[in-house]
Amino acid sequence: MKKFIWPINLIVLEKINSTNQYARKYISEYNWTVIWTMNQTQGIGMDQKLWYTEKKKNLTFSIILKPIKILYAKKKHIINIITSNAIHKILSKYYNQKNKEKIWIKWPNDIIANNKKIGGILIENSIFSQKIHTIIIGIGLNVNQEQFSKNWNASSLKKIFDLNFDLDSLFYTIIYYIQKEYLFFTILGEKFIRKYYLTHLYLKDQISIFYIYKTNNYILGIIRSITDQGFLIIEFNKKFYFFDHKEIKFIPS
Repeated sequence: MKKFIWPINLIVLEKINSTNQYARKYISEYNWTVIWTMNQTQGIGMDQKLWYTEKKKNLTFSIILKPIKILYAKKKHIINIITSNAIHKILSKYYNQKNKEKIWIKWPNDIIANNKKIGGILIENSIFSQKIHTIIIGIGLNVNQEQFSKNWNASSLKKIFDLNFDLDSLFYTIIYYIQKEYLFFTILGEKFIRKYYLTHLYLKDQISIFYIYKTNNYILGIIRSITDQGFLIIEFNKKFYFFDHKEIKFIPS
């Protein structure tokens, strides 16, 4: 087993509907509790969308984290940045050294390879007095699965890189990298981790099509950055607009 920066309390489940749902009921004295299953039957992504996964072919797990540094509710997107950075760094370093531009972080919570979704992150926060008390980080990563519905626009590491992946090794490496990225945040601050995130942000500085729910319109805009509160900044008609994830949808070109 890989050494960790902070010790973890690992719970391995043979089968569970959702590791995040299980995590909500679990109380631990540890700062890092990890709930892992090889058979998640009803995984939930952002906006309650189902996350489909084949048994024993992918990674589905949740991390319960109690912040060691005060994190205010308005900064809740920071953990998403930390987790996205960690996964992106692993895949870029170990599996995509020849062409790192194939892998991107899609705002707010997806990992993209060859313009297809290979991973998703769901963050749930327990907030008290405007401070985050406990964080649940849910991670789903398509690893060795090869069959996907055309409607999902999804792929896997095996299909992208033509490699068979050791799930155990990848699992422990991801946890270590998340801890490492979290350590960077606690020592070096938000600015340091934001820089990496923005450098690898999917479709940044490219003309792209977006659907705006409020106006029921499609626009051609350019992703420029994210705000200090995690909103997406899009340039449209030479003006800048801020969007929450529930206000906008990416349209494949």
